[in-house]
Amino acid sequence: MKIHIISTINGFENEGMRNIATHLAECFEQENTVFYSSLHDICKILKHSLQADVTFIFARANTQVYYICRIIERLCRNIYIVIVQKPQRNFISKNNNRPLQCSYFAIASGDLSNLRIAEGYHASKMTIGINAEKFRPVSEETALKLKEKYGFDTTKPLIVHVGHCSEGRGLEDFCFLDPNTFERMVIASGMFESHEIVQALQKAGVKLHVGFMPDINEIYQMADVYLFPTRSAEFVISIPLSVMEALSCGTPVVAYKSFENIALIEINNPKAIKTISNCNELYTAVDEIKNLKNDTSYLSNPLSWSNVADIILQEIRERAI
Repeated sequence: MKIHIISTINGFENEGMRNIATHLAECFEQENTVFYSSLHDICKILKHSLQADVTFIFARANTQVYYICRIIERLCRNIYIVIVQKPQRNFISKNNNRPLQCSYFAIASGDLSNLRIAEGYHASKMTIGINAEKFRPVSEETALKLKEKYGFDTTKPLIVHVGHCSEGRGLEDFCFLDPNTFERMVIASGMFESHEIVQALQKAGVKLHVGFMPDINEIYQMADVYLFPTRSAEFVISIPLSVMEALSCGTPVVAYKSFENIALIEINNPKAIKTISNCNELYTAVDEIKNLKNDTSYLSNPLSWSNVADIILQEIRERAI
């Protein structure tokens, strides 16, 4: 099969949408021919759409994506937009006025609740994959050695977050965790960075690493608690990969009730995710689950990226126009 992937090709390996696109593309390449086009390269988009049996668009559904899809509708009969975050209002408005001749894969079914699907096309649920071999629990002894490697006081619980230091993600919460009680670390991508938030974290003494980290699994493996402080799905993909990776490493999670999609993650122990209503509950929540580090994964029946890719391609073959 000839597969065309349109995405934001920016060279970064640690951004949610690109992460998903990269994992699936690598799996597609095993038995298929894969072409790549940047969202901004119209010439390549046209060329590769003509060659392809199926075209995937990995990008936030917005006005640009709507018009790209309109252009290639006549060139490729099997188009799929991969929805990992609720479409923007302008996309929904334009699509509902004139539905795109395409199908959808969504990691959260609710993200498509207000979207018209053109007759003859469909929307399917897509599972997030996980590299369980890389993101696996380690022994207590190994976790302590990792804390020493990264320069942490091993007598204090370690609270971590992996993501972006951008507005709306709630990272300021780390400033409210007492440094005399907790060790705190944020791994930031370096994209979408807010200078004010970076300054606030540094001033509060939070250990900050900016940029891609190849051994990111070690951060989850040594952490006692993973803090996901984002209140709204507007600022992140609907099912955060970092939360999945932390749980896969047996690390319990604190998150906000207002981020309702956290409940979509299937876990084998209800205590693995502690939800709070506001920042005032943060200390109590962290203190409550800091000793719940597990020697097995907290994810229930996780799929590998290869499994996910196979399921997607099987559906495409069955539904091909």
